[in-house]
Amino acid sequence: MQGTNRQLIVKRCVVCRRWIALRVDAEDVARHDQGVYVQDAMPYLPPQLRELWISGVGPCCWELLCPSSLLDYN
Repeated sequence: MQGTNRQLIVKRCVVCRRWIALRVDAEDVARHDQGVYVQDAMPYLPPQLRELWISGVGPCCWELLCPSSLLDYN
């Protein structure tokens, strides 16, 4: 079953260099490494942490780089 044997992993935000701890299943990491999309391999992670896995940008910096309001782009 997905996500049942979670281990602590730390990843570093490429922008602010903060360490972020998350718990993922080692088998799910292996599935992702074999080409399964992170949202399919680790659906239990919130979108902000999946983005950390994909791009390396942590939730701490995502809103600064990609604001949700269109007015912020003016």
